[in-house]
Parts: sequence; structure tokens; C-alpha cells
Amino acid sequence: MHDAAPFPPPSDRAPPPAPAATAVQPLPVDALRLRIDPASLGFADTTELQHEPLPWIGQERAQTAARFGLALDQPHTHLFVLGDVGTGRSTLLEQEMRAVAATRPVPPDLCYLHHFAAPERPRALRLPAGQGRALRQRMVEFCRTLQAEIPKRLSEPGIKAALSALEKRYSDRETEAFAQLAAFARERHFALRREGGQLIFTLIDERGEPLTAEDMAALPPEQRRAYDDGERELRAEILRFLELTAPLERELREGVAALRRQAVQPLLDRELDAIRQSLRKQFKDTRKLGQWLDAVEQDVLDALDLFEPRDEDDEERRDALERRLARYRVNLVVDNADTQGAPVIIENNPLYRPLFGRAVSSTKCNSGITEGSGWLG
Repeated sequence: MHDAAPFPPPSDRAPPPAPAATAVQPLPVDALRLRIDPASLGFADTTELQHEPLPWIGQERAQTAARFGLALDQPHTHLFVLGDVGTGRSTLLEQEMRAVAATRPVPPDLCYLHHFAAPERPRALRLPAGQGRALRQRMVEFCRTLQAEIPKRLSEPGIKAALSALEKRYSDRETEAFAQLAAFARERHFALRREGGQLIFTLIDERGEPLTAEDMAALPPEQRRAYDDGERELRAEILRFLELTAPLERELREGVAALRRQAVQPLLDRELDAIRQSLRKQFKDTRKLGQWLDAVEQDVLDALDLFEPRDEDDEERRDALERRLARYRVNLVVDNADTQGAPVIIENNPLYRPLFGRAVSSTKCNSGITEGSGWLG
């Protein structure tokens, strides 16, 4: 260990050398301000720069973090941004989100369809972007076609002739059965007639004249008992007649319905196949749409009477038909037909209803019948 040389006292130190004198040069007038040629800027005035992206001045780390967060393609991912008011964080983040969204695929359209089994729970359907609008328009045209074409199909001469043949066959068989019943009633001194869809029988005498209460009271007891026995037999025979004609009526109704369905079925097949062909691109809910179109077809076939004009109560029929056709309308909730890339949605009031919408239904006054239901976004 060596002893350090002692420092000289301050009074013995040499003063630092003086800086060399520099001559002050006067500035030329041209150096007092910066001159820029406007032609070199690339714009006429600053209004042309309003749509230009804003730079992240001094925020390189924030920009890197934002890009990293927006690049995460996973569900339930959130990006929280903090910053002072007036620093441009909202504008810069929106700008970055739109740039990233432009590179993402366009999301599907969202539609709600009538649920025939549970009208209060409409069915959600996702379609490739643009096909929701196409399906909605196709179903509008489908309803117009039904209203115009079904009455024509049901009034064709061939269908009219087939229906007349069915009704005649039923009428002949029913008339024959009624004639036998009427003869059975006459044998027991009863006259049988139809009135208001009911069978009415009246006790008659040997001349065929109706017996009054006084006439009945004047009859011998044996004859009154014979008439009572005949009435019991006639009532039993009427029950057998009704048991015989009920299947005939059911057969007639089923035959008429089958003929009417046969007349309309080709029209429905053609129109619904056209809708399916217009949406040929396979998508996730293809099967769901096919099932719904099958349900539409069955619903139309079950309500063919509503498509035929009536002489009476036609306004009521038209109202019922309008309610029926409302089932086939497509509620297009999200339409991405004109969307480029993924959408950027800005919601400044993120409460439940603005985010998720609400279910709505219209109920007819003084009844518990729900006429329509849907979902409002």
C-alpha cells in the first residue's frame, strides 16, 4: 500500500485555460425560417389528410401491445386500454381495429325463423354473408307465388272433376244408406227427415199423417207399447247408420284433402327447390334450413282452404291467410351482405339490451294467442 501524493492547496492550483475566442457570424435572412415547396407535400390542403391513418407518436410499445391483442383469434379475449383524456387512445385503437378487421373473413348473416312447434322460441339460422338477404327476398316472392298460383291450381277442371266424382260416390253411398233407414222407420210408423244436419223422426198413422199428443193418448195401450218398441229400434238403427256414414265422411274428407294436396304439391316442390338451389353453398346450418323449409311445405298443405276466396267471411279468411304467411317471413337480424372483412362495432353504452337485444311478441287482444315472435337486436 502506497501513500498517495497530497493535493496542492486550492491557492496553489493553476487556473483552467480560457476558451478560444470565436467570432460571432451574422445569420443570413434566408436562414431565419424554413421554406418548403408546397408541390413536394403531395396534397393541396390539410382536408385531404383527414382520412389518413394517425401515427402513434411516442407510443411504439402501446402500438405493439395493441396489435398483439387484436391478433389473438380466441373467444372470450378482451383488450383493455388505459390513457389520459385527449391522448387519442380511442381514435388510434379504432383505427387499428379497422385495419385488423379488414384482414378477417366476413362473418355470417343471422336470421330468425318461425318455430312451428314452439312459436315463442324462434329458430336462429346462420348463413354465409349475403345469403340472409337473398333468403328473405326469396321467401317474400314465395308467399306472393302461393297467393297467386294456389287458387288457380285448385280451380283447374281436372281437379274439379275429380272432386265431383268423389263427392258423388259418397253421396250415392250415403243416400242408399239413408233410404234403407227411412224404409226401416216407415215400417215402424215413423217419418224420417233431415234438418240442420240432424235426423228427426215423427210418429205417423196408417195414412202417413203425423200423430198428435191427443191421438197418442187415444191409442190402446198395446199399440202405444208397439210404437215405443218401434222408437227404440229406430234409435238403435240410427246409431248404426251414423256408424256406417262416419267412415264415409272421413273417407270423403281425406280424399278431397289428398286431391288438393296433389294439385298443389308440384308447385311447392318447384318453388322450395328453387330456394334451396339459390343457397347451394354449404354452410353450418344447411340441415336446419332444410328442416324449416319442409315444415313450411307441410304448413301450407295444412291450410289450403285459406287460399280459396269465399263468398262469405272473405275478410276473415284474408286476415287468417296473412297471419299464416307471416310465419314464412325471414327476420334478418344481422345483414353482412355489404360488409368488407369483420365488422367493428362501437357501443358506448354496453348494457344488456344494447348488447343482446330483446325478445318481442304481438298478442291478439283478449286472447292468449301469440301471433308472431322474434328477436330485436
